[in-house]
Amino acid sequence: MKMVKSLLLGSAAGLVAVAGAQAADLPVKAKPVEYVKICTLYGDGFYYIPGTDTCLKVGGYVRADYGINVETNVVQYSGDQGAQDRSLARNAYTTRHRLNIQLDARTQTAYGTLRTFESVHVENRATDNLTNQVDVTAQRAFIQWAGFTIGHTASFTDNAGSLGDSGMRSLFQSHVESTQGANGINQIAYTWELGNGMTLSVGADEQRGRNIFNLSDGTARVGGAPTNTRSGEEHPNPWIALQINQAWGRATAAFVAQEARATYYTGTPGVVGSGCPAGAQPGTSQCFYPDDKWGWAAKVGLELKTPWIAPGDRLGLTANYSVGFVRYALSNTNNPGLFGSGNQTTLGFVTDAVYSNGTQMELTTAWSATAAYEHYWTPQFSTTVYGGYGKVEYNDTVVADGRFCKPGQIILLSGQACDPSFSLFQVGSHTDWFPASGFRLAVDVMFTGINTAMEGQARLGQVRGLRPTGVYTIKDEGIWAGMFRAQRSFPAGGD
Repeated sequence: MKMVKSLLLGSAAGLVAVAGAQAADLPVKAKPVEYVKICTLYGDGFYYIPGTDTCLKVGGYVRADYGINVETNVVQYSGDQGAQDRSLARNAYTTRHRLNIQLDARTQTAYGTLRTFESVHVENRATDNLTNQVDVTAQRAFIQWAGFTIGHTASFTDNAGSLGDSGMRSLFQSHVESTQGANGINQIAYTWELGNGMTLSVGADEQRGRNIFNLSDGTARVGGAPTNTRSGEEHPNPWIALQINQAWGRATAAFVAQEARATYYTGTPGVVGSGCPAGAQPGTSQCFYPDDKWGWAAKVGLELKTPWIAPGDRLGLTANYSVGFVRYALSNTNNPGLFGSGNQTTLGFVTDAVYSNGTQMELTTAWSATAAYEHYWTPQFSTTVYGGYGKVEYNDTVVADGRFCKPGQIILLSGQACDPSFSLFQVGSHTDWFPASGFRLAVDVMFTGINTAMEGQARLGQVRGLRPTGVYTIKDEGIWAGMFRAQRSFPAGGD
């Protein structure tokens, strides 16, 4: 009996020892898990970052674009129509695929909401000669606090009712309007809330200048940008913008200014009117330069809801006028040089200003107007028709000078004036289907027409691609373009 009792006590002691050892090996009791909480301060989709009072919303999209006669989503009208003549190593058919990630973070402070927003593109697109290019772009990166907006965002001067993504949703970046919504711009702004949906903003954007051209010794060839003699940026572009948001839609108006500054004259030293005194080295600080001049632009836009026709229907209208500031009337317009069948081409030139050695700058005038209407056949299916017209126009002094046309570049043969002005129009339609929330399938077809002010016969000494030099007929030309897009979006803050 004593032996049995001793065994039981020994076993119990062993169990206690083992249990104690196991208890010693257990970790310290874990802290309760801090679950992510919904943040209701700024609308749907925000969550508190654990351990902070900052709310975060994550979003973005995946996009696939397939286009004919476009590069990225801009119509190509410098080269051959559809590249059918193989004169350029340019793809008539192009693709672009994009991953977009957006982060919208907001925190309450004593001076109101502190917001940071970022939107990053990772993009793979087809380039010439059947190669692909991968780009990483910060489309948006800005801070908003106490009325200030600082960083890279859509310009406050962009029009309501525009044709692109921020307006009537065309798949193309139009040549006949001016917005920075697609790419954004570096800027700083301050906004006053005026009440009743009205805001007034002032600020400054980085410069968006086009070339300044010295007629005395520069080069201008069909489809190419004239030689640039613009001096460096000295300060940003000041602007003021009014925006109205109401139940009926929204309206905008803006005024912006930009300074044109050129480099030194390149004339023969000592010759009267050359801009360079005797003994000077042409094109250096020993010569003079034309006076700086301020250009300006005025912009208005309207987006009007028309639910009495169908829910979701809307009308968009824009108008822009600029002097010495082409991008604020025609932001995507390049120097047209579209070749048609045979030896036919259209041409024109885009500059903010031109001058000759010893003379002052002549500022270029540009303007544009657009209209679009979107109709919803069903809540998931809509069609938009749109169109626009724009013009780049040079004054009589520039036309009379005639030096956009020079031996070896452009020689007019039929007596027409050497007028580098041109106009263009674009008309198109896109149809959208939204089979599920945030999922868009769209087809867009557009025609672009270029009207030259230099119609007639000309000998071209410099051309693009594999086109031969020789005699061409300068006339109006046009080109069709089409795009298909599939895009799946998930929520984020937006601009």
